[in-house]
Amino acid sequence: MKKIIYSLGVCLVATQLQAQVVSNAEFFVSEGAVVSFNTDVTNEGKFTNKGKVHFQKNFDNLSTVESSGTVVFDGNSPQILKSSKELTFGQLFLDNDLKLEAPLRINEGLSFRRGVLESSSSSPLVFSNGSRYSGASDFSHVKGVISKEGNEAFEFPLGDGTNFRSFSVARSNENQVLTASYLYRSPLNVSEQVSEGIDDINKNEYWSLKSESMKASAQVSFNNNSDLDGVAYLNRGTWAIAEGSELSSATDLKSGTLFTLARSRNVQAAIGVYPNPTEGEFFLKLTGMDDTEKIVVDITNQDGGKIMHKEGTVRELRKAYLLPENLPATELTVRVMRENSKKVLFQKMILNK
Repeated sequence: MKKIIYSLGVCLVATQLQAQVVSNAEFFVSEGAVVSFNTDVTNEGKFTNKGKVHFQKNFDNLSTVESSGTVVFDGNSPQILKSSKELTFGQLFLDNDLKLEAPLRINEGLSFRRGVLESSSSSPLVFSNGSRYSGASDFSHVKGVISKEGNEAFEFPLGDGTNFRSFSVARSNENQVLTASYLYRSPLNVSEQVSEGIDDINKNEYWSLKSESMKASAQVSFNNNSDLDGVAYLNRGTWAIAEGSELSSATDLKSGTLFTLARSRNVQAAIGVYPNPTEGEFFLKLTGMDDTEKIVVDITNQDGGKIMHKEGTVRELRKAYLLPENLPATELTVRVMRENSKKVLFQKMILNK
């Protein structure tokens, strides 16, 4: 199909103060077509996009938008997205700073390229079940509130507008809606009370995670280079260690759990896997060991047959793993052998398919 390119910079409605495009009829962008708006756009009719639409100024929806195609915000100054109701985009490319003044749902994918997307509790960025994103960095991420639907593992692309400070949630056994935010603010401003079980706590930042389900739980983790390898949550005004880095009804996840990085006072070498049971992908947790310590990780089946063998440092092997696709549902054993210790650490893991 021949690509059709439209460039709309005309002024359909103009005043002395501003120019804008106002559409009160049906506007259709077909598959393969590219439309570019270099002025403010107000939609008062039906706006259907199956191709690619570039907005270089603000967009205000007062009626209906159906966008299974791609939307690009790539202006030269900060842009605003408004709507009388939640908007849904198939694909979004972020090439500029964008402020949401309405909830925005991503059904397929979001590409962070350049610019920060600012959201809020009343105008969150929502990732539908199965949707993905790419390219999040210090230069392009979400400052504000993100909601994620479904049960798959997900990394929340949060930051403060300058620093990318994401955290991950492992795959769960139930569908749920998790809503997260990040604050570059000392958790000690919330409460100075720290439990005796904490040796040190992150004094610069904290996160919030909330679930709509009373029975929900969330295993959280960080791409973290510090020696703060645990999670502390606010428990009745006191920062306490979250066992297994899990947030649940025990941490009041339904109302919203505040948490940050911490180090337990009594650290013992331990391993863990999550999610457990798993459908094939899991994260190996290694605590109480120096990052440079050499270890061996073996995964065996019930007959003692070796499924996986890895050698390296704790830092290198503390990561996500993917089991062979042809492996049937079974019980596996994860074994970690330390170079300077005779003690072998074991963890049972259930593979469900």
